[in-house]
Amino acid sequence: MPRQRAAQATKKGKLMQKLALLAAVAALPLAAPSAFAQPAGDYNWNGSYIGVNLGQGNNADFDLDAELDVASGSTFFPGALAGGTFPTMRRFDGDGWVGGIQAGTNWHSGMFVLGGEVDVQLSDISSSIAIPNAPGGAANNPDGFTDLNFEVDYFATARLRAGVALDRILIYATGGGAYGRVDFDRNYRVGTAEITDSTTSDQFGWTYGAGVEWGMTDFWTLRAEYSRVDLGSDSFDTSYSDGTIGRATIDTQFDVIRAGANFRF
Repeated sequence: MPRQRAAQATKKGKLMQKLALLAAVAALPLAAPSAFAQPAGDYNWNGSYIGVNLGQGNNADFDLDAELDVASGSTFFPGALAGGTFPTMRRFDGDGWVGGIQAGTNWHSGMFVLGGEVDVQLSDISSSIAIPNAPGGAANNPDGFTDLNFEVDYFATARLRAGVALDRILIYATGGGAYGRVDFDRNYRVGTAEITDSTTSDQFGWTYGAGVEWGMTDFWTLRAEYSRVDLGSDSFDTSYSDGTIGRATIDTQFDVIRAGANFRF
């Protein structure tokens, strides 16, 4: 139970920090001037903007691919593996909220709108799993366990946008590069020894998606957007207390559905 309470306290602390930052970001539009009347005529999408968004990350896949060089004197991996290698591949599913800021510029000509946008997102997309008896299994480690936790701490994208403007309605596709940070925490017990370690994985990949935006006034727009984010993979060293060492790779990808508001200037 102490390990569970400690893990919960750490996760709660991270969540509170993210929520505080998100609340500060969400207050930005309140400082901007408002426009309450839209003049007649065709809506013009030209110009720059900054805004906020909030949404949900779904269908997250954390793919863990590791190969361990098991120590010859290992006491908790199966005896047949001692002095050899132990490959493992697992997929962990997760979800969570996302929220952040975006900024960009549009060029409007006729029905067509081209633009570029960058965004930075705080994230609670995560997956946790508890594996009884591991490492080694029930025969070698009957009172053991392994707890694994994956979490996308934050991510950012830089994208192009291309769309068709139907007066106040903009329908667009978007795509570009992505960067994110994935936290990997591991807590395990062998015999009476409980060991906790963690690593941070900086990952680069790509994103694509589509959305619809409504020009509410000259200054304000509202949007809804779907995107697929693939952060690619990153490798790191891993080890166990019996001298077993190895190399692990985490590949991370997820869907994002979010709504947002932009202030144009």
